[in-house]
Amino acid sequence: MNLKNGFTLLLATVLSASAQDVAKVFSPERDFISLHYDHAPDKDDGHSVAADRTILQSMFGVEWIQAHTVAVSGAYGKNEKTFNPKSDVVMNAAWNGCGDWLAAHTNRDAVVRELVGRWTKTIEAGGDVWVKEGGQSDITAATLEQIRAASPAIDTRKRIHVVQHSNWNENQTTDAALSYTKANSDYIRIKDANAYLNLKGGDEVFEKAALGHPVYGAGWKAAFAYYNPKQRLDFSDTGELMRILGLGEMNLNEFRERFLTDNTQAK
Repeated sequence: MNLKNGFTLLLATVLSASAQDVAKVFSPERDFISLHYDHAPDKDDGHSVAADRTILQSMFGVEWIQAHTVAVSGAYGKNEKTFNPKSDVVMNAAWNGCGDWLAAHTNRDAVVRELVGRWTKTIEAGGDVWVKEGGQSDITAATLEQIRAASPAIDTRKRIHVVQHSNWNENQTTDAALSYTKANSDYIRIKDANAYLNLKGGDEVFEKAALGHPVYGAGWKAAFAYYNPKQRLDFSDTGELMRILGLGEMNLNEFRERFLTDNTQAK
């Protein structure tokens, strides 16, 4: 799917939304997405990395990703000691040359400063920030706090939207960080996406389509080498990106049919 089709889908979402919801609909022209992965300890984030890249490039293309997104690895909280450094291979395969990614496990303070700069720039240009909270909210809280201190005119409760799907992720967030994030952002809890993006024993049809895709196959290959899909196919953290983009609760078959069976190369 090309950029034009992606915009058409989002426009349809806006038109079908209620007046109350319209203010929270993602704008691809102005807004920015922070993709957060904890990689600690579960390996399902590896599958989500490949799925997120697949969705975003299919809908908007590489140049859009470079301008409107950043991926963050090591977005952990209480689970810091369980971080899996082997996840770097998946991050490299998915995001090098297609946007970029930040290693919070290596230099957390520098990553927070980078996020402060990118989020602030977006908001000052008239856009909103959307956080796909695929891990814990400690980094999000630190970023929010610095933005509020440096730019008190920014109403982070209206301009920064944090989407979370997991009780486990919340429970592993430092208590103060979770409270701060909920109080100082537009915090959106959605249904646990494990209900529709998680399959024990995997799916051979999905695996074949993913590995055989001419554009996204390399990312899925790295993700499957990191976490064997025959054990479990799980990109439940991508449910948050689906919510941001108005895709709904797309299941594994729907995802495969839409994003992996069309071999048209995205821009």
